[in-house]
Amino acid sequence: AEGRPELTFIEGKVRDGLAPIYGAVSGVTGFFRHWAGVIRNYSRLQQENTELLEEIDRMKRKLAALEQLEEENARLREDLGFYRTSPVPPVAAEIIARSPSNWFDKIVINRGTDHGLEPGDAVVTPAGVVGRIYTAAERTAEVMLIADDRSAFGAAVLRSGAPVLVEGTGQGSSLRLKPLIKEVDIEIGDEIVTSSMSGIFPDGLPVGKVVDIDRGEYGLLLTAQVSPHVDLARVQRVFILK
Repeated sequence: AEGRPELTFIEGKVRDGLAPIYGAVSGVTGFFRHWAGVIRNYSRLQQENTELLEEIDRMKRKLAALEQLEEENARLREDLGFYRTSPVPPVAAEIIARSPSNWFDKIVINRGTDHGLEPGDAVVTPAGVVGRIYTAAERTAEVMLIADDRSAFGAAVLRSGAPVLVEGTGQGSSLRLKPLIKEVDIEIGDEIVTSSMSGIFPDGLPVGKVVDIDRGEYGLLLTAQVSPHVDLARVQRVFILK
């Protein structure tokens, strides 16, 4: 009858006989539950591991960027070393335009009289001389490059101290050197630096290297060709010396 509290003899035997099967089924169920839990746990750990690896990768990129910034700052501090003789710090500027008629004529920078610039100020890079301020507005200024065929300034042979005149040729890869005294001690490979005697640039700024010499028929120096240290075709950032 329904709800009977006691088992018949046959019912007991059947249940006892099925007990191993119940145990096996229970064991299999437990086995799958166990591995299902292991798989879920593994998936979670794998996701956490992926997130940690991504975080490590982000930290590595940040560290690399920081190291690069520190190296750039160190190079900048080193590059600015020969500007420190001036009591007034140099003004940094970006080139925003070039002469449409001649790439090596004039450039326009994004600093002007509002930043203390005025005509005649020397424009340089860490590599050497670029030119000088030609005209200045409030927020921009025009720079005459040393390669401009109207540019000329006094300089000197670093090795011998001989005074020379450096002129622009209209070409960014070549400057013309002329002697200021009758006999000039100059050789191919000599470094040319600025001279304050010209009243244009301060002493000792790098200009370029002598790459060719024309001594003429009588062996006296007529002109020399100087390759400027600054790549005037690619320069993008300059400093103005007060």
